[in-house]
Amino acid sequence: SELALELFESGMMAFDQIKLSLAWHNLDLAVKEDPDFFMASFWMYFMSSKNSKKVAEKALQANASFNDGEKHIRSAFKYLLDGQDEKVVEQLQMVIDLYPADPHVHKILYILQFQFMKDYEGAIKSIKRAIASTDEYPLAYNQLGYALMELEEYDEAEKAFDQYIKSAPHLANPYDSKGDFYMTTKQYEKAYDSYIKAFEIDSGFTVSEKKAKKAKQLQEKMSP
Repeated sequence: SELALELFESGMMAFDQIKLSLAWHNLDLAVKEDPDFFMASFWMYFMSSKNSKKVAEKALQANASFNDGEKHIRSAFKYLLDGQDEKVVEQLQMVIDLYPADPHVHKILYILQFQFMKDYEGAIKSIKRAIASTDEYPLAYNQLGYALMELEEYDEAEKAFDQYIKSAPHLANPYDSKGDFYMTTKQYEKAYDSYIKAFEIDSGFTVSEKKAKKAKQLQEKMSP
């Protein structure tokens, strides 16, 4: 339905801004409005932990008419649940071939590679291709920064986070992510400032406020 689609789109916008509780709320409403809305249930799986099995079952029960891309995503999802990572990548590559300029399609692949498969080199390759293929999409730089940090490529990671800030200076999460970079590289004073900036932009980012306190404690421990 039109309402379900609007709820899905607002949920995905919240997801991209790392407002995950709002994203979940809107996607859940979309599924309640249209129980066969596969893509809404699919994205809820990414955000679920305790309910992941239940959410997966709901997604696979969706009985809508799927386009070619959704068929491949559904197949990829089944392979993911079966632990067949190579086939997941294969199916999602087919979706990217169908919709090369759609950032959300690229996002599915690199988030799975990063979060579920822990294939950081594969994720970096996918993210760089996404950045080259799509219009400016800030979240890709965020994922790129974290993947590079996992490989301890800190100079390149910092460039990615800086580009994320440049692409979305009005959002809180870019500053929270840069704070994480500073924490990892033990630049606690800069981490504190970055977390506080995130919290000042969006008071809903209470996690940034908590991280700022932690950064301050670590900085004080280091001070003579």
